[in-house]
Amino acid sequence: MSPDQQATLAALIGSLPTQWVAGYPLVLDEGGVVGRFFKCELRSHFSRIEVGGAHLARADLQVRGPDGEPFPAGKLFTLAAGEDGLLKLDRLCRLIHALNHFKVAGRRDPLVIAIHPRLFDYVKTAHGRTFARMLSHFDLTPAGIVLELPPDLPQATLDGYLGEGFTLHFSRLS
Repeated sequence: MSPDQQATLAALIGSLPTQWVAGYPLVLDEGGVVGRFFKCELRSHFSRIEVGGAHLARADLQVRGPDGEPFPAGKLFTLAAGEDGLLKLDRLCRLIHALNHFKVAGRRDPLVIAIHPRLFDYVKTAHGRTFARMLSHFDLTPAGIVLELPPDLPQATLDGYLGEGFTLHFSRLS
């Protein structure tokens, strides 16, 4: 990433509407885009998975606790209080992954990102709309994102994501 690209990305991060991620800090450092939640550091880790015969990058959350030690990502999501906290933490994580994959690493291949299963308990309509707007803020499109969803979601939920331009992949999520 060139210094000009870094400056542009840092400016876009600085202008991100706080209502999308509840003002949780998001910064660019030498390792990429990093978020903070409950004094924990949130980073992306990428692995390869097979989806429909293609090998794609899959983003996983890598969390370090306040002491710098690894912290279980699943436990982090239990700290998110109520609907608003969970929604904004999930969006924050997805945004960190998208920015690290497409902007920091400069990759063009699709990225698989899981959506936390509890999200569907709270969001009833307009699935994917806010995340699509967040991507647009960074000149990214949903076309490069493959959302990993639990099976058996209502068709209206799937239609919302598809209508925003996301590709869907179904997986057994815990």
